[in-house]
Amino acid sequence: MLGALLWCVVVVAVSSLVWVVISRAGAGVVPTTQPQADVTGSLPVPGHASLSPGATLTPRPSHSPSSDATGPSAPSSTPIVPPASSSASAPTVTAQRRSWSGAAGHVVAECRGPAVRLVAAYPNEGWRYLIGSRGPGLVQVRFTRVGEDGRWVTVQSQCVSGVPGFTLPPHEPGDN
Repeated sequence: MLGALLWCVVVVAVSSLVWVVISRAGAGVVPTTQPQADVTGSLPVPGHASLSPGATLTPRPSHSPSSDATGPSAPSSTPIVPPASSSASAPTVTAQRRSWSGAAGHVVAECRGPAVRLVAAYPNEGWRYLIGSRGPGLVQVRFTRVGEDGRWVTVQSQCVSGVPGFTLPPHEPGDN
């Protein structure tokens, strides 16, 4: 009887250790709900309107895909909870992930407290991008239209109360 009890304790301990190791290894992996695309790939943006430089976009949590998304963005959220730590004194900071989608492409940012980081950026068909900053104070991605019209849009993200907020800063004179 004591042998069976000892065996159960060992199985539970080893299983817990394996779970913690796998959770830590997968913490920085983009979830499968955020598809990745090549620089030349494209993803449809249902119901998007033209981009408006200078617009401030407010992230809204979304727990399921919405077909009624209008405007240049349809933010979504995926809260990320870090794995349990062996140190009880360290405070747990929950990561908040949000995405911006527009006619030019998509940007995914994540905040852990006041620090923002770029998770992913990819353009829609006919656009390319340049990453200006990956964080921790600011994420900045500039999308440029391929072709003769030279249109472009810059998307910026900063943490606002621990959640990524997106803005499209206005074009300045002399911007190319």
